[in-house]
Amino acid sequence: MRRTTLLHLGCSILALWSAYFVNAEDDYKYYEWTVTYGTASPLGVSQKILLINGQFPGPRLDLVTNNNVILNLINKLDEPFLLTWNGIKQRKNSWQDGVLGTNCPVPPNGNYTYKFQTKDQIGSYTYFPSTGMHRAAGGFGALNVYARSVIPVPYAKPAGDFSLLVGDWYAAGHKVVFV
Repeated sequence: MRRTTLLHLGCSILALWSAYFVNAEDDYKYYEWTVTYGTASPLGVSQKILLINGQFPGPRLDLVTNNNVILNLINKLDEPFLLTWNGIKQRKNSWQDGVLGTNCPVPPNGNYTYKFQTKDQIGSYTYFPSTGMHRAAGGFGALNVYARSVIPVPYAKPAGDFSLLVGDWYAAGHKVVFV
């Protein structure tokens, strides 16, 4: 009887200790992006382009597999705007893939919070606008997902890292090309 009581007490203490010290939740990364217009001359002709946080290309997201991303997008354009996360598995929120019809575009002067997890994937990806001809005017960037340090990968760690983004430019602005 005494041995059973000690065993139950020991198991209870172990369970409480585990619940207190173990954090099973993966990291959360919080971002706030504002989409605006800017001016550039990619082909020698000045035109309106899309900037994210005043940058073209947009901010590079460097994440680790299993990160939970909470990204609040503020649309300061005069037209609806929608981002897609190219190649990212949309676990937890498959309806946030950024495809028109699955998502509604963010209205002018509105905002939307994207929530997704970079679950079990390592590699280089991109994000870009998925409505109208926005992609031809900018608003895109790199999204890199790195391996967690506790998970071994079967290849050597790279000596360096850079992102190469390729896109089409037109001599006319995106609103003229869309017509």
